[in-house]
Amino acid sequence: MNILTANIEGYARPSSRKTALGFTLIELLVVIAIIAILAAMLLPTLSKAKIRAQGISCISNMKQLITGAIMYGSDNADMLPVNVPVQMGGDSTTGKPNWVDGTFMNVVGFPITENPPRCATNAFYLGTGLQTGFGVTLIGSIGSYAKAPGVYKCPADRFLDPQWHGERVRSCSMNAYCGNKAGVDTVGGYKLFVKFTDFGNGLGSADCWVFLDENPLSINDGLILFAADGNGVNDRPAVNHGNSSSFAFADGHAELHKWMDTFKSSTLTTPGIDTRWLATHGTVRK
Repeated sequence: MNILTANIEGYARPSSRKTALGFTLIELLVVIAIIAILAAMLLPTLSKAKIRAQGISCISNMKQLITGAIMYGSDNADMLPVNVPVQMGGDSTTGKPNWVDGTFMNVVGFPITENPPRCATNAFYLGTGLQTGFGVTLIGSIGSYAKAPGVYKCPADRFLDPQWHGERVRSCSMNAYCGNKAGVDTVGGYKLFVKFTDFGNGLGSADCWVFLDENPLSINDGLILFAADGNGVNDRPAVNHGNSSSFAFADGHAELHKWMDTFKSSTLTTPGIDTRWLATHGTVRK
């Protein structure tokens, strides 16, 4: 055999060592298990981050709502926006300048029929756009001051209206003791705040909430009714941010409040720290 033949034969001779072409089944299962463990570790953190981000966005919405109400007051003799219970709202048929128009069909409690039809899913009745349509003319909404429809809805609220099977345009409600000239005091002896100058003498503007997000099961009109003495549960706040709800206060600031007992559950009706906090920051004895 000459040198050339030997070299050619050596070059052409196949290797006897086998080359691995991929993962074995065991290796693949190990990789999947590691990924699953990492995902399990990260998901709670990502979930908390999402809740925190939605809470910040909701506080911003509340801030814009109360700013709109304050601007409304500055243009209307210091009056809070009117807060009419169980009415069609601030349109030409009633002549009442309500802060929002329309009453949703509620899911629990005293049954209330939606009025006008489709107001739960139609942003027109927020008064943030055209003032005339669907046979009515809005005359008193704060929509001309808080113009973005998204401001009226918590970003965490994905509740579907049971009648129209779509998301509602509003999740927030106004304190029953604020802006309501007619009065809703079923206990007796509690103060109504009709003007911004009414705050003080027991409950200052920095301590009295005006807007909050209401539980989607009890929300109907633009008014949230609570037990003024703190010893009962009527309408309920929405708890969209962990165990917290967002509030807007009469001095213009907004914040999240963390619940301790009653409102941590959507069904608990036993009075406690939460019902007393809501009451003592919502009105005061005359």
